[in-house]
Amino acid sequence: MAIDLADDAIHALNRAAAAAAREGGEAIEPRHVLAGVISQADPKLLEILSQLDLDPATLPGPLRDVPETYEGHLPFTPAAHKVLAAAVEATSAEEPGATGSAHLLLGVARAGGPGSSAVLGEWGLSPGALAAVLASRPASAAPAKADTVQTASAATTLLLAAILPFACAPADPFAATPADGPVPEIGPAPADYRPTAAGAPSTDIWIGRIGRGAGGALQVRDLVNATDRDGYDNQPAFDPSGTAVYYTSAVDSTQTETFRLLLQPNAAEQVTHTPGASEFSPTPIPAQDAFSAIREERGRQFLWRYGADGSGMGPIFATVEPVGYHAWANGTVAAMFVLGDPPTLRVGDALSGEVRTVAENPGRSIHRIPGSEDISFVRKVAEEEWWIERLDPLTGEATRLARTPTGREDYAWTPEGEILIGDGARLLAWSAEAGWWEVAHLDETDGGDISRIAVSGDGTRIALVRNRP
Repeated sequence: MAIDLADDAIHALNRAAAAAAREGGEAIEPRHVLAGVISQADPKLLEILSQLDLDPATLPGPLRDVPETYEGHLPFTPAAHKVLAAAVEATSAEEPGATGSAHLLLGVARAGGPGSSAVLGEWGLSPGALAAVLASRPASAAPAKADTVQTASAATTLLLAAILPFACAPADPFAATPADGPVPEIGPAPADYRPTAAGAPSTDIWIGRIGRGAGGALQVRDLVNATDRDGYDNQPAFDPSGTAVYYTSAVDSTQTETFRLLLQPNAAEQVTHTPGASEFSPTPIPAQDAFSAIREERGRQFLWRYGADGSGMGPIFATVEPVGYHAWANGTVAAMFVLGDPPTLRVGDALSGEVRTVAENPGRSIHRIPGSEDISFVRKVAEEEWWIERLDPLTGEATRLARTPTGREDYAWTPEGEILIGDGARLLAWSAEAGWWEVAHLDETDGGDISRIAVSGDGTRIALVRNRP
């Protein structure tokens, strides 16, 4: 179908790419489209917002302060595709005309998901009211069509990126069979096999907010026990929108499944249902509507991919096993902790099937460093000497960043480049300029030591795992 984008819509999408790139993202999400629309301050859009008694100045700063241009190209996530489709649908409901910024805003309101809906709802935007204003405009007020031939190259690239998703479904970058070969048949479990879930401790996931005090100092507040039950609830990872947390939960003494905790409202839902197998370490895959997890079945542990609805999409690597933990450098390159004597850190390319060993004796906490495709991991040099190192996954070169508190290996990054780590009931932070300092000391009657940590992509939310009291 033919799609016409007005100049203001093209510029808004270019700003959306700039907003995503500023966060170090690899794809444009609905919140980036929202930021692109608002920050452009198109006069026609401002006139419509004025009719609705809405002032863009009352929206959060990150939505209003976005670079004007982005010279590269970023794809749209499946959720952003839905926003664009909703915007085009809104345009077709009016007199003939091009899709403009106001239509993009309506698309975000209708299809942007819980995160964007919450922001717009708090602002006071009613999708119905906005649609009514758009429908009431005379045809002459419709946005002028963009000349796609004369548009700047970056905007043209974005225009094509917006059109193509509607012409055909986005191609799956992964093959049905792993590039490094078929996964070997999984036979009977060894006689001494004991499911990992059988030895899992009883832990809770706490959710809180991250703020900044005087001088930009980190603050953690409003921590709430989000799972609060006897059993294993662990390994949290925020979804890209920051509105939900994937985590591993033991459903009985022998099996774990992936759950998703919706932050507004605070409600948990089971995502995977895999009798005979367990999932661990659910991790969203960049630029995909999917997540990866360690699938344990009869003593074998492979890295698998799942749709956001929990549907199994199959193994990612066939020759890397047993995988214990992992992180994504980008949408196709993963760093994996592989158990063994000694354990190793391996980097695998899911498209080519190439897998390389880059380090020995890594820790279990592996992360992509915000704003880059580099990976951080803990290298255990000696029993009481552990270092967080920065790894270039292309060259395999690693550089030391910070020595961890003795015996501590679970950490996470903030978007600003600080490292957060637990030391007993204390939450510590590190920066290259200041070293380690204490951010918070949690009430020790509420729970035990802090272990795994996750931070949302926008840096406003934190998830902490603590042992049950």
